[in-house]
Amino acid sequence: MRNLLSELIGGLGVMVVATLLGVVVNGVRPNGVALIQSGAPVATAQHPASHADSAAADTTHALAEGAISLSEMKRLFDEGSAIILDARDAAEYAQGHIPGAINIPYDRIPEYFDILNSQVPMDARVVVYCRSLTCDFSDQLATELKIIGYRDVSVFSGGWDQWTTAGYPIEGMVDK
Repeated sequence: MRNLLSELIGGLGVMVVATLLGVVVNGVRPNGVALIQSGAPVATAQHPASHADSAAADTTHALAEGAISLSEMKRLFDEGSAIILDARDAAEYAQGHIPGAINIPYDRIPEYFDILNSQVPMDARVVVYCRSLTCDFSDQLATELKIIGYRDVSVFSGGWDQWTTAGYPIEGMVDK
């Protein structure tokens, strides 16, 4: 019994030291994750800022704060002035995506954190998209990015469906 108790105490000590070391390393990293996260949800056509906006978004597809239109998305794409993130899963991304878009599946941010750190500066203009107006993966990813500390995050609510229907450039398996 005494052996088990000393092993438990030793294991607890290792966990405490590892946690403290992790906090210190995160604190000195230039792009460390905020320990106390803050950031407002990104309001889009799927999740408007208020219930009053909700009816307008559902009936007229009006854009809420944080969402951008197809024409704005195309302008940003043509200018190369935004980093485009595809919030769909890797299989959908492989089948086709907006040229230059970086795949960050909305539900796997921790696995893609190194890609975010290396390819998406915190002060960059970021636009997130997913499948269509009814897909909220982009809303979820955009909100997480705001929580992490990204400042300029928008959602292209029309997503892949609206982009391809407009006949705009695509890359991936679909254009082969």
